[in-house]
Amino acid sequence: MQTIETVATIEEDGTLTATTPRSFPRGQHRVVIVLEGKPEPTRRTSRWPDMAAFRQRLGMSVHPGNTVLEMREEERS
Repeated sequence: MQTIETVATIEEDGTLTATTPRSFPRGQHRVVIVLEGKPEPTRRTSRWPDMAAFRQRLGMSVHPGNTVLEMREEERS
């Protein structure tokens, strides 16, 4: 017996479709279905802000590589 957690789709006609891992044996299997409601939407991973756009809004020069090294070189000159 194996437990598979996946997201299933229920069509208008009541057909339930779910995907199993490719390694799972093909053919008929006895299954138990537990419906927990709609799945949580996938969370987006946090991303670093676009510092070039931020610097441009402040009226500062924009560095092509957007790196601290390039900003420090400009400050020294």
